[in-house]
Amino acid sequence: MKIVAVVQARMGSERLPGKVLKPLAGKPVLWHITQILKSVSLIDDIIIVATTLENDDKIENFALKNNIKIIKGSVHDVLDRFRLATIKTNADVIIRITGDNPCMDTNIIKKVINAHLNSKYDYTSNNLMRTFPRGMDLEVINRGTLEKVWRNAVDMDDREHVTLYIKNKPDQFKLQNVVACELYNRPELRLSIDTKEDYLLVSHIYNNCYNQKPLNLDEIINYLDSHPEIKNINSNIEQKKIKGYIY
Repeated sequence: MKIVAVVQARMGSERLPGKVLKPLAGKPVLWHITQILKSVSLIDDIIIVATTLENDDKIENFALKNNIKIIKGSVHDVLDRFRLATIKTNADVIIRITGDNPCMDTNIIKKVINAHLNSKYDYTSNNLMRTFPRGMDLEVINRGTLEKVWRNAVDMDDREHVTLYIKNKPDQFKLQNVVACELYNRPELRLSIDTKEDYLLVSHIYNNCYNQKPLNLDEIINYLDSHPEIKNINSNIEQKKIKGYIY
């Protein structure tokens, strides 16, 4: 069984263009994400999925420079990009990662993957019901499930937001949600990068907590709880809602 992390990235973010290559502690956001994923022994391969837009050539250059696989595909049909990635890497299980989550904890990644592997679910995530901070999100999808969605999803929202079709059809798919322990049950925290306020907060975290290895959520929570003025930088940011789900 081959487990592949598919990292969804583009330069054309509406609220913070170019966020995936913005620097944190001297390295691009995407570099930190790929280093986190490389630290997870359960993951056999990593591939970035970008678009064919000229601006995303910067992401392709980053991938080539860092010896990371990449495919470029449809701007809006992200689902098709994921399918191309599974074909290119011959993945059996797909780990969906977005390119704006550089604070992911490797232990949480392993916990979600193991929950999926030790079950018979089609889809496992830690955000069906949010308990972890935003920015710890990942989704695990069987290849057969992804291909079923690719064949049947016709609505463009479903094709742009890869797992939306699955979430809205619990009668067709077996869904599993992994919840946080008491210490990590902090859904009010925003550790992803979607706005300039998010980037400022995560920059503070990296400048004060990063020590040349992936961060862990314990130290992030301790730092933010000790610095409420930092924690509140992005507390007023609202996440987008699509078909009843907050993305």
